[in-house]
Amino acid sequence: MSTRRGQRYSTSYKKKEYPNQDPYAMRKAPKGVAWCRTCRVIYAKKRWYFDPDEARTLAATPGSQGIICPACQKIRDQYPEGIVTLTWADLPAHDADIRGLITHVESRLMLVNPLDRVMKSTRRRTNLEVQTTTDRLAQRIGRELVKAFKGHVTYHWAHRDMLIRVDWRGPDAAEKTKRAARR
Repeated sequence: MSTRRGQRYSTSYKKKEYPNQDPYAMRKAPKGVAWCRTCRVIYAKKRWYFDPDEARTLAATPGSQGIICPACQKIRDQYPEGIVTLTWADLPAHDADIRGLITHVESRLMLVNPLDRVMKSTRRRTNLEVQTTTDRLAQRIGRELVKAFKGHVTYHWAHRDMLIRVDWRGPDAAEKTKRAARR
């Protein structure tokens, strides 16, 4: 398939070049059912899921496999795959709303994949930095912030797609940059 001016169209961006580079990916799946000793998430049939009752019974069973899930390993080693930076002059006034939105996005995504988690959030005067265990959660937080509060979001992927930086600027900062671009 070609585009204008005879350039070739490449779809290499759709797949990761080196998917085995993730140091926290499980190389070999455990046999049977395994559970995380830290967060009580369960691994069975190549899927992670939450079930508090089943986790309690697995923890009480003497022969069950207790492992540490990749999300808990990333949190322990402080290895984020997504960093969301929020910059807004009105951030202190909307702090509770923004934190509620981030918690809501995290809980919705954890229903699909329990390994999508917020590692930590650090607040400075007009900035808030949120670190996530997956790049997908960071992208979703950026999109939901634009839907809820407007503003402008930019995405910056690191080398080999191992880390994403999402920069969200609140509505007042976005208007100033638009005005400056017009002049």
